Amino acid sequence: MNLSRVRIRLNNINKNVTKYLSFDSSPIAVDVEDAHDIAHVVRIEDSLSYRLNPRDISLIKDWNIYAYDESVQCYNALEGSLIFCSCAVIKMEENAYKFNLSVLPYFLTSIEKYKTAQCEGVYFAENIRRERNKILIESKIKAILESVEPHSIVFIDGPLIGGMASAYMVRMDDKLRRNDCIPLYFVKNSDSRLVISNCELSKEFNSDFHWASCKLKTGCRSSFFRYIDKQNSMFSKVFTYIKALAGFTQRMEMHVQTYEKYKALMPSLLNLVSYFYIVQGDYTNPQVRPIAIAEKYAREGLKILNIPVLLSMLGFHPTINQVRFG
Repeated sequence: MNLSRVRIRLNNINKNVTKYLSFDSSPIAVDVEDAHDIAHVVRIEDSLSYRLNPRDISLIKDWNIYAYDESVQCYNALEGSLIFCSCAVIKMEENAYKFNLSVLPYFLTSIEKYKTAQCEGVYFAENIRRERNKILIESKIKAILESVEPHSIVFIDGPLIGGMASAYMVRMDDKLRRNDCIPLYFVKNSDSRLVISNCELSKEFNSDFHWASCKLKTGCRSSFFRYIDKQNSMFSKVFTYIKALAGFTQRMEMHVQTYEKYKALMPSLLNLVSYFYIVQGDYTNPQVRPIAIAEKYAREGLKILNIPVLLSMLGFHPTINQVRFG
């Protein structure tokens, strides 16, 4: 691994914040509330299902291919929460993947002396969960915008629209689109009922993912659907469900303006997405291959930090549940 492409910060957290040590951790992710408002959801294609052609990979010749994923570990203490965030952006080239990896620790605490203290890496937060979400969202956006070149297709793990992340993500999306980039967002898990409620399928299915998994044939995608938040029209997206492999489906979404700008490329774009699912070939955890590669780099990033050594420097007083459950 070429460490010149890895940004690591190890020693900026004040050693006086904590006193006792815990080596247990728990994985966390950005809390995103999936959109459930059905007032502005419409199907924008005639058929509910379309065949994909994974042999059509013509866009690889003309576009850069990027992908993003992150891996996060949280260590809970009585004094606050220590978060290690590893953000990976990879670029696909002819015979290899280039990468940009940012691995940073953050300490979140409600100890008031840190409200005004200038201590890099330490964040005062009355609501630690909300502040943690904000840090993870901002880290994600920073990593993507600093890495992605113009004229790129960008595969991003996680939704475009959802909760407090919406405003941040839409602004990032706009900046990418101005650079002639096509940001695509992939959702693995969701209890969204937008499709089944709109198409009167809620009597038969529990969620959109349930419907797509049951009704889509392997090698197909659903129609595109348009969603617009009734309180903020900029929080809009176009989405489809993809079943390139037998088994689980995923949702791919993009901003409405991305769809309108690159509408002519949509057939080839979806074929390329199906190709990346197939070359990854994981039936139990289907992902587009570039995101799967980014995920591996992000997970390895946490190992680079040598977290036990760093924690032994800081000291840590774990919560009871941290000790019991990790």
